[in-house]
Amino acid sequence: MRRAFGRTKAGLGLAHAISLLPRWWMAGPRWQHRKRHQFRFLKRIAHSFARPITVVGTPEAGAGTLFVCNHISWLDIPVLGAALQTEFVAKDDIRGWPGIGALARRTDTLFVSRTAKGSVGDQISQIADRLSGGGNLLLFAEGTTSDGVGVLPFRSSLFAAAHAARLIQPVVISYHARDGAPLDAVALRKVAWIGDDELVPSVATVARMRVSVRVTLLEGFTPEDCASRQALAARCQQVIAESYAAVRTEKRSA
Repeated sequence: MRRAFGRTKAGLGLAHAISLLPRWWMAGPRWQHRKRHQFRFLKRIAHSFARPITVVGTPEAGAGTLFVCNHISWLDIPVLGAALQTEFVAKDDIRGWPGIGALARRTDTLFVSRTAKGSVGDQISQIADRLSGGGNLLLFAEGTTSDGVGVLPFRSSLFAAAHAARLIQPVVISYHARDGAPLDAVALRKVAWIGDDELVPSVATVARMRVSVRVTLLEGFTPEDCASRQALAARCQQVIAESYAAVRTEKRSA
């Protein structure tokens, strides 16, 4: 019964989200309500699959923030996009994915190539321009999704654009049962989207589950606080990994 309810709830939520698409999709880039419509769409997607979604802490700097976060699931994107009202840095191959690629382009995602070494400088310039122009961006610094048991090593290359941010704010996303208890490794693997996992079966699996999400904003710092991009990456990885480990060992709420 719970699984059937989960699928029905997710289906209704997705239908509502889709109903928001036509006006947003057809509107020009100067439509004053474009961003608000975008974040409403992401929020509806997020709440179709997870409730409650709890945000602990607040964005410290507003415009021009580079958020750095761990990465577990496709669900991270609507949750974080809506909660932080941020755009994303994503790997370039997502651009061509059916459906998701079009949505990513529509939400002003910045695409970066992991292999085209000659384009790295241009990609860094694009990220820096977006940040210095007052835009917020979120970087999944692991470069891929994990199984959620821990945090993977961070890639330092794109931190070269961090100097343009007003603030760098580490963020932790974690998945829980409805009562707030951390998910065990088996349940986390169902939420995670890794390796050769296909999207549609993953969406169906998460719809059958009853999960909640917590977004924890950690203390931010300015780029000048670290001497190099490697130091920036190491500092973010340390605080995110420590915070995530603490969340994973919390006791079930009464």
